[in-house]
Amino acid sequence: MTTYTSQYPPAHSYTYVKATTYYTTFYPHNATNPATSLTGSYSTSWDSTSATDQRFHIDLGSAKIIRRIYYENAHNSGSNTDMGAKNFTLWGSNSATAFAELTYGTDTDWTQLTTGTQFDIHVSANQADPKYILIPNYAAYRYYALKIADNWGNAGQMMLRRVELQTSDYIFIPGAIWF
Repeated sequence: MTTYTSQYPPAHSYTYVKATTYYTTFYPHNATNPATSLTGSYSTSWDSTSATDQRFHIDLGSAKIIRRIYYENAHNSGSNTDMGAKNFTLWGSNSATAFAELTYGTDTDWTQLTTGTQFDIHVSANQADPKYILIPNYAAYRYYALKIADNWGNAGQMMLRRVELQTSDYIFIPGAIWF
């Protein structure tokens, strides 16, 4: 059985977790901090000032092979689930310059790791709703970017309550022959 381990930025701050936009106090690093609540008010989430075209960057402090994303999509005490992030792609980079660039359409020095990936909408209840997405990644990157295209229909904003990048103890080497 494969074991996954969450990888966190060195600190939950804007130095290590950035987004194209966010409302005051709804910082991007709220979503990477495992100490923040997954229930109740969405005040411990990342909340953008736009419903489309957001970049969400995470600096892990060192290069790691990310194999899975654990996430909890947005909700407000079980309601307002339409603010949650929807369609996205995951990217990896080892360039500090790329990490600092938050323009949605600028992908210089990034490698696209997924296509056509979607976050599920949160259940309509005030409870944790863990979800996981496997990533076909075999390269170690220090910086990871979620390019989020849209949300589940809310016209004003986009949110994520939790996102954690995970490594695995299982290593698959494409083309390797195992006996």
